[in-house]
Amino acid sequence: MGQGGYIFCELDSIQKSYPRFQQSLKDLEAKTIQKVATDWFPKLSTQQVFAKIMSNEDPLGRTTILPACFDDHSSAPMISGTWRQLFTVAGHQMVIQGVGSGETIPENMKISWFGLAFPNKEQHLTEIRWQLSDRKYGRINLEEMHLYNKPAVVFEEGLILDEEEAFHMYGYIKGPIPTHHDGYVGLHCSIVMLGALYYDKIDKVLGNCGAAIP
Repeated sequence: MGQGGYIFCELDSIQKSYPRFQQSLKDLEAKTIQKVATDWFPKLSTQQVFAKIMSNEDPLGRTTILPACFDDHSSAPMISGTWRQLFTVAGHQMVIQGVGSGETIPENMKISWFGLAFPNKEQHLTEIRWQLSDRKYGRINLEEMHLYNKPAVVFEEGLILDEEEAFHMYGYIKGPIPTHHDGYVGLHCSIVMLGALYYDKIDKVLGNCGAAIP
């Protein structure tokens, strides 16, 4: 992500009418496919690897970023098929991290990540920062997103989350945490990672929807 450039935007608007966004996605896809070729298929060209990705008969493929590749704020795998989390404590805390040992991205998977969407009508997440292995990125205050109907943070240059690389995202949850009339404590917050997941073993993304990544 270079120096950490990003913009706040209406997600549907930028996808339709912002050519620089479209070019950024193309550049990220090209970089990811190049890394896939280098790491998994060093004897093939990027064009050949792209053809394998598009083939329905090849175990190499691409899909959306799956929540099951990550742990939630309580270090439990997101195996319900959703980015929605229940928070019961306010303040600074881990909000998303890798699901593997050492909070890593699963083996045989590479993620091209270009931003975050926040579909909650009432948003309690006010700041975020993240770390890829030993690379740390600065804090982003999110309160500006209250000005948008369908808020998203989109990176000027996307990131590649590599297999077996540690990933940690921290955030600040604004309190107070509500106690509902039936005694239920907590608030729900959705933090949706935008991008694509590349895999070289299709068995990784088969199985029941919402199940753990093997």
